[in-house]
Amino acid sequence: MNLPQIPLLAALLILAGVCACGCMNQESVVSDEVKAQVLEYADPIADNLLLGFNEGNYTIYSRDFGEEMKQALDEAVFEQNREFVTSRIGLYVARANPVVTQTGEYIAVAYKGEFEREDGVDLRFVFRKDDDSHRLYGLWFNSPMLRS
Repeated sequence: MNLPQIPLLAALLILAGVCACGCMNQESVVSDEVKAQVLEYADPIADNLLLGFNEGNYTIYSRDFGEEMKQALDEAVFEQNREFVTSRIGLYVARANPVVTQTGEYIAVAYKGEFEREDGVDLRFVFRKDDDSHRLYGLWFNSPMLRS
């Protein structure tokens, strides 16, 4: 192998490594079978959390939080977030169209939520795949009215 080919080969190997690393953490939609299994626990957790949200009841809202979530989203933060959301889009009404995806060690369920003043609110619930207790590790509400 001559000298000019060595940097090209090294660059190609680095590029291949970067591409391989990037592919390992891409989000992918799960099979229908896995989706059904995940929704068996995710739907009741979402129902409970959103009931607690509507009632302003932190105990109900946080019942299924993992330890990191409980520390990051304590009662004071919940009250601030709830006030922000309800002042812009109102209370939660319904959700539909769940999409279940996985990324690395996490599995996420995304719903389209209906609130009193806005439809199509993105609701995202994140769980760890290896957690048989199905604790919640991430939660997001996102919509144009929440971003404005």
